[in-house]
Amino acid sequence: MNLLVITNNPRRPSFRQRIAIYLDILSKKGIECEVLKLPHGTFKRLKAFKEKASKADVVFVQKKCLTIFEANGLRKYSKKIIYDFDDAMMYSPKTPENNRTSHFGLFRRASKLADMIIAGNAYLAEHAQRFNSNVKVLPTGLNTKDYNIKTKPEDDGKIRIVWIGSKSTLPYLEMLKPALEEIGKRYDNVVLRIICDRFFDLENMEVEKCQWSLQSQYFDLIAGDIGLAPLPDNRFTRGKCGFKILQYEAAALPVITSPVGVNSEYTINGVTGYLATETQEWIRCISNLIENSDLRKKMGAAGRREVEHLDSSIVAQQLFTLITECFEGQKNKCIESLRIKRHIQQINPTNPKVSICIPTYNRKEYLKETLDSILSQTYKDYEIVIVDDGSTDGTEEMLKELGIPITYYWQKNNGDASARNKLIELAKGDYISFIDSDDLLMPDTIERLVKAIEIEDEEVIVYGSYFRIDEQSMVFGKCKRKLYSGNITTELFRTILVHSCGSMFPKKILANSPHFDTSLKVCSDYDLWLRLSLKHRFIAIPEPTFKRRRHASNLSGATFENCLTEFKVLERFYHEKGGDAVVPEKIARKVFSKETRRTGYCALKEGLYKQACQFFSQSFQQHPNFKSLTLWIRAKLAQ
Repeated sequence: MNLLVITNNPRRPSFRQRIAIYLDILSKKGIECEVLKLPHGTFKRLKAFKEKASKADVVFVQKKCLTIFEANGLRKYSKKIIYDFDDAMMYSPKTPENNRTSHFGLFRRASKLADMIIAGNAYLAEHAQRFNSNVKVLPTGLNTKDYNIKTKPEDDGKIRIVWIGSKSTLPYLEMLKPALEEIGKRYDNVVLRIICDRFFDLENMEVEKCQWSLQSQYFDLIAGDIGLAPLPDNRFTRGKCGFKILQYEAAALPVITSPVGVNSEYTINGVTGYLATETQEWIRCISNLIENSDLRKKMGAAGRREVEHLDSSIVAQQLFTLITECFEGQKNKCIESLRIKRHIQQINPTNPKVSICIPTYNRKEYLKETLDSILSQTYKDYEIVIVDDGSTDGTEEMLKELGIPITYYWQKNNGDASARNKLIELAKGDYISFIDSDDLLMPDTIERLVKAIEIEDEEVIVYGSYFRIDEQSMVFGKCKRKLYSGNITTELFRTILVHSCGSMFPKKILANSPHFDTSLKVCSDYDLWLRLSLKHRFIAIPEPTFKRRRHASNLSGATFENCLTEFKVLERFYHEKGGDAVVPEKIARKVFSKETRRTGYCALKEGLYKQACQFFSQSFQQHPNFKSLTLWIRAKLAQ
């Protein structure tokens, strides 16, 4: 097979890491490779396509978007075309939130041109799927042998915080200047090492300026101690393929990164490094690694093990398979998940410590990713139990194709509470942890929950916070609600602190307690946590334990019906469990005022003006406030 690789710049990092490092391996597998650097000018390019592309079995276009004349010419002379890209080229890096026709137009043309598209991550692949049905995900690889960690120099007493990149990405590091200046004030033995073609200085910290070169970068990284990978969160940066993180892990450095795009995927929080968003989080994470050399070594070693699956020898085999598939004209129906295959482990379905329980209903498009987040867990002693509440979208068939050892139970559509009760019945583990079929666990969630629950002398419920993700699994925020430990009934009554996802409890605490209330369409978990809070302590984990997805079909959205149900749950709990003896009356009245106002507002949005007036009036009576009064007037005028 003859492969023609087209690029406009063979020195570009993406060309080097996406195709150049694999050419020798592909050649040994029988693919004769030729690289065509695009000449300047449309007519010269068309001539080159006629001479070169017509003789190739497959043309591999690396990241370049062509003009309409060039694209038509290449299509005319090519038998098969693969388009490979590893950046969000459909957006401008300077103004990512602006929809620029030129960017999207070029990307659309390149996508439609190809017989196959290879994208560097799922986010990019989902954009390409809008224009091409044959899209594959292939992560960027690297040669781990280049990072000879045995050559790490002897300790000179300095701790080096390392960042590697180019002048175009240096502004991402500059975002951390406040955190780095504070670190410099606290520690006089810390140095910032910048491996780049442009640099900046810090007032409170020494800066080592290492000019980037292909040969010296490996040693410069290995000589470091902590790797930084900050990113702003926008439509362009979510397409980044995390190569910086892979380099740090190959150099056995612990990584601190922003939870943006694949950064959250490549960095196992608390295992290979940390995820940080706010300045204080960066300061805390950097300080923790500065003060604990054993932790740096442990995380660095874990990162080195983690990155081995993306060694160039392994990724080259995957690329060879895709090129062969394109040549033979085979097409898969959807984006292939390489990570699911990677993470299938010897989980323990017969005598597990933990039962990870998933209620699902028509969530096929998200369930595969949810399972992937479970299979990626650092804790292994678990089973997966799924109760399908009457799905009609092919969920069962999809699970059979994956071949993952699970306990699967299908029932007629009886509601979420019924599915959760069945999960408790089927669970074999000592501990139960729920996850919704559209949410994701952090890689070390189960390990952290088990440790937190077993350190206590009594039966407790452990829970945590969450990151917010969109339909493409991109993090766009973090829940900043304060968490509480101990007897949290009053705090839980004020607001929903505990979610079924990202929490864990001993199965036996439900032995003598009612389970989820099947009369509730929503809030059955909130109802259960309120009741359990009267008998058991809750323990909060400071770092997020899951990623909560927001999408159009969320069951728990803010509708009038859902808000009314939540209010009734609170009202019933308060009056049935002792009123003022459970929650102080003053607090209860404020909570009831807030919830009735919220319910009234949902009614107002849905055009239910009479009900809105009733709830705004009730809110004002419970706790007189100007907001409820003005909303009542607004609803009254709308009637």
